Amino acid sequence: MVNVGKNTLRPKKRAASVPCAHCGLPSPPTADGERAFCCNGCRGAFALIHEMGLEDYYALRPNAAGEYVRESEQQIAALSDLHVAGVEVQHLPGGMDCVRLNVEGLHCAACSWLIERMQPSIPGLHSARVRMSDHSVELIYDPVQTSVARVASRLARLGYPLSPWQDDPEFDAEVIQRQRDHWIGIALAAFLAANAMWIGISLYAGEATGISKENEAFLRWVGAILGLLAAVFPGRIFFQTAWQAVLNRTPHVDIPVAISLAIGTMGSLFGAWSGYGHMYFDSLASLVLLLRVGRYLQFRAQSQARHSISRLLRWNTNIAKKIEEGGQVVSVPSNRLQAGDRVQIDAGEVIPADGIVLLGESQLDTSLLTGETIPVPIGTGERLVGGTMNLTSPLEVLVEAAGGKSRVGKLMAMVRDATTYETPWIQAADRVGKWFVIVVLALAVFTWCGWAWWVNGTVATQHTMALLTIACPCALALAAPLVITIALGRAAKRQVWIRDGICLEKLARPGMLWLDKTGTLTLGRVHVHAWIGDDRWIPMIAAAEGKVNHPMAAAILRYADAFEETNEPRQVTESEQAQGFGTKCRVNGVFVAVGNVRWMNQLGFLVPPRLAETVQQIANRGQSSVYAAVDRDVVGVFAMGDALRPDAVSSLRGIQSLGWKLGILSGDHRNVVESIAENLRENGIHIQEVLGEQSPEEKLATIETSKRSGEGVVVMVGDGVNDAAALAAADVGIAVRGNSEQSLAIAPIYIASQKLTSVVDLLFASQQVVRGIRGCFIASLLYNTVTISLAMSGWIHPLIAALFMPLSGITVLAMAFQSRAFRNKITTRTAMESP
Repeated sequence: MVNVGKNTLRPKKRAASVPCAHCGLPSPPTADGERAFCCNGCRGAFALIHEMGLEDYYALRPNAAGEYVRESEQQIAALSDLHVAGVEVQHLPGGMDCVRLNVEGLHCAACSWLIERMQPSIPGLHSARVRMSDHSVELIYDPVQTSVARVASRLARLGYPLSPWQDDPEFDAEVIQRQRDHWIGIALAAFLAANAMWIGISLYAGEATGISKENEAFLRWVGAILGLLAAVFPGRIFFQTAWQAVLNRTPHVDIPVAISLAIGTMGSLFGAWSGYGHMYFDSLASLVLLLRVGRYLQFRAQSQARHSISRLLRWNTNIAKKIEEGGQVVSVPSNRLQAGDRVQIDAGEVIPADGIVLLGESQLDTSLLTGETIPVPIGTGERLVGGTMNLTSPLEVLVEAAGGKSRVGKLMAMVRDATTYETPWIQAADRVGKWFVIVVLALAVFTWCGWAWWVNGTVATQHTMALLTIACPCALALAAPLVITIALGRAAKRQVWIRDGICLEKLARPGMLWLDKTGTLTLGRVHVHAWIGDDRWIPMIAAAEGKVNHPMAAAILRYADAFEETNEPRQVTESEQAQGFGTKCRVNGVFVAVGNVRWMNQLGFLVPPRLAETVQQIANRGQSSVYAAVDRDVVGVFAMGDALRPDAVSSLRGIQSLGWKLGILSGDHRNVVESIAENLRENGIHIQEVLGEQSPEEKLATIETSKRSGEGVVVMVGDGVNDAAALAAADVGIAVRGNSEQSLAIAPIYIASQKLTSVVDLLFASQQVVRGIRGCFIASLLYNTVTISLAMSGWIHPLIAALFMPLSGITVLAMAFQSRAFRNKITTRTAMESP
């Protein structure tokens, strides 16, 4: 025997962390009284902020740490040539230029405050105005004194990298035009309302002090004309929408509003013509003003919502190194690339577009699109996909597709398409909205007739106008699509791709959730469950396995990496491998062999009787035994097999707490599947049914049987390829492995992160989506019930009604953005405590 002395291994220690003084992220601890920083970037940003006298930033920002975005030299280089980067430059009077850029790292008002206050520190920068709704900044600068790249460099040092602005130009132009129309309409309505109010005051004063018939008639006609102008010009948008709805035979909220304005206009003209009765023109003009203000507020809230959703769904454009014809390399946004361009991709960079490798060999991290965590080798002539990561060596690539034409672009298009689907809640809202308008019109007729009979036509007209103005089904129509769209955007940000928004409504009702084993509940790779032997032999065994290219050898090396070795590195000689059996070599001159029992027998080693019982227990658990021999003896055995994901127990506990029943549906050996199920049961997870050795056809039959059993919604979580039939047959299929495009073609949901915790997030978020929609529905119905009742009973004036009308829509927008769906990381405890 070889005497190796005392145990040469000790567990690795993990140092405690403290918050970074700048960004709040975990950082290495420092000596007492010294500030800690997670990186030199934060240290520099902290110093720069204090140098500029802007230390109030740390008092303004929230305490919660945000993700600090580090400086990107490529992004700054891309902004050195604004034309190549696709940045639109507006030339202003006085020699100033104006650009709008995307700014990363914005978290709160303190970030906006800091960016806008740094203008004096950059000569030539006139102003920097941040728009938080879409995370952009407008820079106005003197191109003679400074450049956009210089401003970007300074902001990047503060943790706010700039990149070319991306948005829909047609949408931006539409928003600008509609905003201008609203402003003009509000200004005109305010002018007419103010003058109508003065005319009204003159008439009211004349009634009290006396006024000649001629002057009264003149003022009545002037007021009536002002009211008519208010209804015809700033109020025309309500008549236009109502008329289109009538032509299309579709009830619309503007129909009662238009009728209310028409009643007020006719009342004003009748009063001016007859010289008797109530004067409506002042109320009419003020009503139009308030309606236009309310419509503008609603427009602003909706456009900001669209900007926010677009930002959530927007795929961050990478900066690509484009190789020009002369050989020089320029930095450009990846969405500016075209088929036929050549790009250089260094190690550690994201692939900017789909293409073919022209030169170089490397390895790719394709986990975003394929679900495969093991690096994939790539070489000349092979195709690669944008969005993957180049790991080891530089590559030269010929672009085939970029931007929206790439696989990632098509993937995002599929997610965006899901926001347009009409779910049952949306269809229900449409049906309620149509009947709502019909009911309101009927109630208006009833209100006018009742008040006209009980009091007089003047009072009846006023209360009817209030009813028609205050009734608003907009919140009903906004609730479902807005809540679902926001949830889809947040899910995409967490790498949960949802093709069909209907799934969120289905997943809100707990039922039966089936899980595949390999790669879903388990890691999908060989893992050392236990080492039955002395730890002192691990360094020599690891040294022998270091020469072997095999999954089991890799697992042993990972197991050995969990310890620190204090001895000198070992020299391996005479290494020999037997395919399917094992390996043998000499480590520092000592013979070492690792392999199965047949390899041990072939080399003349006998398995000690003390290990025989252990080996049988390993086999009963569906695991494999790998023996290790040193010198002349078998010194131990590894229990090897697939292992549960670290988050499996907590995730399944969270899923159960949400009311779901669990089952395992696997093609692996029954003993292995039962062993996994037993492990879960020992941790308090109730597995209702466990099925092993299931073929794809048998999995499909099980899903169909489960659907017929009436257990509620049936969900399958598994491999996007191997479990394709079961995923497609389930009420909701959730793919956690496999190619993203193939998975989304089969299953409506694909989890690119491959984490079971994302399934908990998804189920919890689905319940929050439906709860949010119901809350918005209830708020809208409650608002309309109360306000319509008050208007019919005469408690609300038309002007007050105009103030209340936009509140329901704005309230729904606020409630939608406050939804907890995918808003924060969900823990098991959160799920269990959720109402």
